[in-house]
Amino acid sequence: MTTAPLATPPDVAIGSLLIATLIGALVGLDRERKRERASHLVAGVRTFTLIALLGAASALLVPSFGIVPVIVAFFATAGFMAIGYQAQAREARVGATTEVAAMVTFVLGVLAGLGAQVPALAGAVLVTGTLSLREELHHFAGTLTQRDLQAVVRFAVVSLVLLPLLPDAPMGPWGVWNPRTIGWLVVLISGVSFLGYVAMHLVGVRRGIGLSGILGGLTSSTAVTLAFARRARDHPALQPSLASGLLAASAVAGPRLLVLLGVVAPGFVLPASIPILVMTVLLAMASWGMARRAGDRVEANALEVRNPLELRSAFAFALAFAAIVWIVRAAETVLGEGGVLLASLLAGLTDLDAITLSLGEQRASGMATLLAVRALAIAAASNCLFKGVLAWSVGGSALGRRVTLWLLTAGVVTVVATWWLAPIALDALAGISWRP
Repeated sequence: MTTAPLATPPDVAIGSLLIATLIGALVGLDRERKRERASHLVAGVRTFTLIALLGAASALLVPSFGIVPVIVAFFATAGFMAIGYQAQAREARVGATTEVAAMVTFVLGVLAGLGAQVPALAGAVLVTGTLSLREELHHFAGTLTQRDLQAVVRFAVVSLVLLPLLPDAPMGPWGVWNPRTIGWLVVLISGVSFLGYVAMHLVGVRRGIGLSGILGGLTSSTAVTLAFARRARDHPALQPSLASGLLAASAVAGPRLLVLLGVVAPGFVLPASIPILVMTVLLAMASWGMARRAGDRVEANALEVRNPLELRSAFAFALAFAAIVWIVRAAETVLGEGGVLLASLLAGLTDLDAITLSLGEQRASGMATLLAVRALAIAAASNCLFKGVLAWSVGGSALGRRVTLWLLTAGVVTVVATWWLAPIALDALAGISWRP
């Protein structure tokens, strides 16, 4: 029985080829820029586009001829790239980035041809980003210490080997401790914080203080507060810029919490947005206003943050979360709603992550949503108070006057707005059918 030369519908095939063209052009543009500076590169935007199209075309033939066209096209592309690499090697130019990128582009073209356009486009964006960040990635590798590398390796062992071995069952009083859940939260918090840590290193040591505060807030806004307060004490002339960066770090901590809740307790994201967005908007406006008046100063080593993947930090968060989730449950059982609010006030003084995730877990276990939202507002306010006291005590009264008033205002307005808005907003959310 004869099969049609092309079993894929024409409109689908044309769409796949267009996506492959976009993928090849996207990756090829970066290589074209590179070739302008180094004429020995064997492939530019046209070659990469053709490679992606070859991958997509070979994939479109799979329904009629099986995997053979893909294999033949792959080895043909690999042979062409190998010839180019040998030509470079003869000129003592060793480096296979372009060749490897070409093979990845071919595979992405195959994905597009097989109908996986979204993963193919996502892969193209990641490849282009990796290629375009060459200098930043080299700089980041150069700034990593042996201690950083050891922390990454140890944390990988904990995440990939030990975490799956933890029991997945409720334990302890009221069954509030699930070792697997706590371990997963540690991995999540440390991973998100590490992304901020990497971003700080990719930006480099010469960066604006405001940008340092924003990136540092992705790792730990409390660490930024302490570091900038110390800097302000030693360099009074930088106080306006450091105050702006400090407030920026506290502002970006809010969206970071929503991302974490989106993974751990997605049903709590919309309710939690009420206090978090109020606090974020107020602190962002204050930071922006200060930055406009002070100008964003650029200074080396404006902020140094420890690697968040160190096991000591991970275990400390695990213990803090376990203690807070038990305290909140005990307070609710013994003292009722007032106990939950008191526990949130105390827990928020030092760590907003643990109490936020704890409230998300408790809300999923039956805590009233309104109570959880109000408790989160109180925790956010107490955290603002703690940072204000920290900035005043470490950075001095001059820095304290600049930031403490704004932090206290943000905390008070967050609590008042939440008490007033939360019942109205939650009633509106209750009518949304897709709400978890």
